[in-house]
Amino acid sequence: MKLYERQNMESEVERQNRAFEEQMVKTSMQKKAHQTDILRQVEERDRTMRRDLQEIMYEERAAKLAELEYQRRI
Repeated sequence: MKLYERQNMESEVERQNRAFEEQMVKTSMQKKAHQTDILRQVEERDRTMRRDLQEIMYEERAAKLAELEYQRRI
């Protein structure tokens, strides 16, 4: 009877350890996926911001060139 209880407890401890390890792996994967999503969002925001700044720079350059052309014609 004692041997049976001991084997039963050992198997239960092993089962609980495996369940805990699986939960830790699952949590870790979820955190990594979340981090990846956040990094993707940050990169998209940075790309958008750079594109907007570049458009503004091009518009300012075009305005300056137009003004220089106007001044030259006068």
